[in-house]
Amino acid sequence: MGMTNDIDEIMRETGGYKPGKAFIGCFDGVGVETYGVDTIGEPAVYHKESKNFHIFPSNEEKVAQISDSDKRLRDKIINYCQNIECFKFIEDKGELNDDKIVICKKDGSKGGVVTSDRKRVANGLYKFLPFYYNGKIYNINFMRFYIDKENKVNCIFKQIQFDRTNIKYVNEDGICYPKTYQNHVNKLDKLIQDNKGKNFCYNPPVAYDDIEGIVEKFIGFVKKCEEYETK
Repeated sequence: MGMTNDIDEIMRETGGYKPGKAFIGCFDGVGVETYGVDTIGEPAVYHKESKNFHIFPSNEEKVAQISDSDKRLRDKIINYCQNIECFKFIEDKGELNDDKIVICKKDGSKGGVVTSDRKRVANGLYKFLPFYYNGKIYNINFMRFYIDKENKVNCIFKQIQFDRTNIKYVNEDGICYPKTYQNHVNKLDKLIQDNKGKNFCYNPPVAYDDIEGIVEKFIGFVKKCEEYETK
């Protein structure tokens, strides 16, 4: 399947979506660093198998800073979760237990891609934490994707996004990024109802570095999704 950075091919593969921009920081219009990647030759890549977009800051120093920051946050979240009763850490996915929200130690730093044009590894970007529960995957992502009014897929680094995935990849049945970069305040119930049986993304109202808040919101996200599964 492979990867491509050909804009026309990406649009054909996705039904009209194309790479937009990469942002760094809290997207409130103030102090946000922006990297344009919506022109041919800029560092954007589309993964054909997963149907995921990967958009890179042009500055290698920034890539390293984001990677290091995300790694520290992932490790802190993993350590924090180990002390919470509803989580279980396993060595192999063969040990999956539906009574717990499970994270497989082998998957604890999943992610990272190699660009097709520059052949450079961006291992720290796009890593996420996958959790398994009741036959589904619930991911904590450390970057927030959204689709703008021009059908461009944009990415904000150092913001939190959750997703529920019924199959292997969140976009496997079609691009399901939200059409807003803003927090989904009081909208989770509607998102779940509108996407029953489908993959979807959720922008939790929580700060990037709020470990306790991220985990609390994530547990609530999983529980709320599961409540609707039984209705």
